[in-house]
Amino acid sequence: MTINDSVSNPATDSLIRFKRADGFAVNKALFLAAWKVWFKRFADKHSSGALQDWKFAKLPIGASDNSLSDLIREEKRFSLEVLCRMMVPWSYRNDRQVDDVFLRDYKVLFELSSLSDEDGHEQMAANLSASALQIWNAMSFAEQDDYMAYAEARVQADIEVRSKDPIVLDDQGIELIGEDTYPPYIPNKDAKEIEFVRAMVDWIQDAPFQAYYLKQPAGDTVSGWDNRLLAFFWPKPRVGYSLHHATLNPLYYRANELARTLDKGESWDQEWQDMAVKTANELFQISGTPQKDVTIENVNAVIEAAVHGDEHSKAKMNSGWSYLAAVCTDHLNSQVGRLPMATWNSRIAASVISRLDFLLAEAGITELEGRFDGVGTIPGWGGTRPRQYSLEWPNGYRSWKTQVRASRLIGQMAYILNNDETSEGNRKYPKMPLAAGGKGDWTVRGVQGVLFGDGY
Repeated sequence: MTINDSVSNPATDSLIRFKRADGFAVNKALFLAAWKVWFKRFADKHSSGALQDWKFAKLPIGASDNSLSDLIREEKRFSLEVLCRMMVPWSYRNDRQVDDVFLRDYKVLFELSSLSDEDGHEQMAANLSASALQIWNAMSFAEQDDYMAYAEARVQADIEVRSKDPIVLDDQGIELIGEDTYPPYIPNKDAKEIEFVRAMVDWIQDAPFQAYYLKQPAGDTVSGWDNRLLAFFWPKPRVGYSLHHATLNPLYYRANELARTLDKGESWDQEWQDMAVKTANELFQISGTPQKDVTIENVNAVIEAAVHGDEHSKAKMNSGWSYLAAVCTDHLNSQVGRLPMATWNSRIAASVISRLDFLLAEAGITELEGRFDGVGTIPGWGGTRPRQYSLEWPNGYRSWKTQVRASRLIGQMAYILNNDETSEGNRKYPKMPLAAGGKGDWTVRGVQGVLFGDGY
């Protein structure tokens, strides 16, 4: 959100406004949660920056005009500058966010001092003030936990900037996930696309899966589509499959009601317009993909394009807007002939394309030649991404054509999971576990939950 900073008082306002990001604002609670996450993730545990001291230890300021990728390469991720860059939308992340004005405006939150770097040089640093700690301590444990999850999501989400420089902020991934077993079968070179999709579904069912968090296994190794989905978490293991759904269900409800209204050719009144912008911003918060220009016009255009599966749309599109498109069309799973959107981010794209690429190459295919037309890659770094491919896949970044074609492919996967049978006429794949208990048919949301883990 962009807010007129001329009417704010930094000392009493509940928001922190980044003047170098056109006044984009975040809640002070989120900023303080991010401060804690930065110590948890990036501080030297053998220094005064140990996690248990996050309330009192010093964080280097690290103000810089360098790009975000340069700061990461220079090992400056543990700095107030990088923390602030991750609070703002992608289009501002290569711009300096910490300057004298910022430090002056928010002196209520910081106590400025200095600390020695590894070479013994003094550098400007800050620690939280008594006022900042009072804000944090006044929050309920539930509120603190929510904001910690939002801050964790900023670290683990697709990190976009204006340039094509790779950004690996979360370096806690493992070396190899996914190349675990050979596929149960390889289709014939001349087989139709759907047969390669079937082979991919079968491969994911057969292959073991181990989720990781901070380089440590998160849960047991599992196999099968159902158990893979139950192993889902975001952004940390404590927010597992059921809790994540429970948290998101109110947003799903609102987003789908908004979409149904547009689908009927009706328009939103002022109350619903406000709800649309608020819903979009909350979804971006949960997914860790803050956006600029979250206006009613842009939200309306994205939901319209999503509902109608418009691959020629000029509406906004990136990992965050793709998530909105997926959430608002979840209700289309129950409508014959309609296309629910899937989230097409770097993790899901890496899962699908890496497995299809292997199957096609093993079948002896050296050129795509129109196969899976429009299904394109999404840049992303972290975990095992980017992955190496044998074939030349198009770039699907910010493309509504890719968004629609990829959603159709994931819809095919859901259909296969629900309808394919064994030679004895039994259901071939397990039913989808429901977050509230029980089992049901697979949906695009369920399929993408499995792919999200598979593509890390």
